[in-house]
Amino acid sequence: MASSAMLQNIAVASSAATSVARFRSIAAAPSSQRVALGQSHLGSAKVFFTPARIGSRSSSHRAATQVVALKDPSSQDNLKRAVAKKAIELVKSGMVVGLGTGSTSSMAIEELGNLIQANKLKDIVGVATSYQSKVLARQFGVKTVDLNDVNHIDIAFDGADEVDSGMSLIKGGGAAHTMEKVVDSIAKECVILIDETKVVKTLGLSFPVPVEVLPFALAPVLRALAALGGQPEIRTALRKDGPVITDLGNMVVDVRFPEGVKDPAEMETKINMIPGVIDNGLFINVAHKVLVGTKDGDETSVVEFAEFVSSMKSSTEGVSA
Repeated sequence: MASSAMLQNIAVASSAATSVARFRSIAAAPSSQRVALGQSHLGSAKVFFTPARIGSRSSSHRAATQVVALKDPSSQDNLKRAVAKKAIELVKSGMVVGLGTGSTSSMAIEELGNLIQANKLKDIVGVATSYQSKVLARQFGVKTVDLNDVNHIDIAFDGADEVDSGMSLIKGGGAAHTMEKVVDSIAKECVILIDETKVVKTLGLSFPVPVEVLPFALAPVLRALAALGGQPEIRTALRKDGPVITDLGNMVVDVRFPEGVKDPAEMETKINMIPGVIDNGLFINVAHKVLVGTKDGDETSVVEFAEFVSSMKSSTEGVSA
């Protein structure tokens, strides 16, 4: 349980949320806000909330793209819908399907339900990664079972907050990354669904690494994360007082790395070795396939990740020439 001093600091930091809301629109998940921790909880470690860093990027083009997408939600929704429809084409009757969490995954669940209702797919069983995905599956007519009731998952669909050139991911904007990692990792095929704004050169320059933490171990975990060079912040709820509590009953700490995550595999291991950490949002060697939604003028298309990266390299080389 968090100490009274810690809860007091959360309340103080929350009062400043309004002044930094405009920075969160790009880097933070829309369902949450992030609160900086008081330095007193981290011993000698210096951890400060720096709003300017939230909006900064290694690529000004991507920042501009994201702002435009936020101003035109219908355009981004069209990309997500196109990716969701393309992904569901991979499902065959009789499959056990991992159901991810998030806006794009929600559309995939809806599209899966449409095919089931139209009798184009039969004997489909879903394994949800959150209460949200379970409720949506029920709403759209997709039967779900507990992970412990199946001995395999044929295919899993999920979104991502960032993807690098090696298909390493940052996930956890919806605070469901622990359950997602379990389901995605055991699936025979894990398919990640993104739009082009999620592709980055280096993970963590914009989006923080979410870490699920046992509540009673919060303070020592914060100190350990700071010792790794991170700037940890407790994630607080948008429509309730206090911190976000995951479906598993834990807290979420978002960790910013000013220089990005240079070695995602090493950082994933180091964070998970901290006593009190359940799991973190770095997904390494989990994705088998990444589908990318792209928009060129009025034309929307969905391509596989290798094709997207190749086209970006060709475009860059053309500009350089």
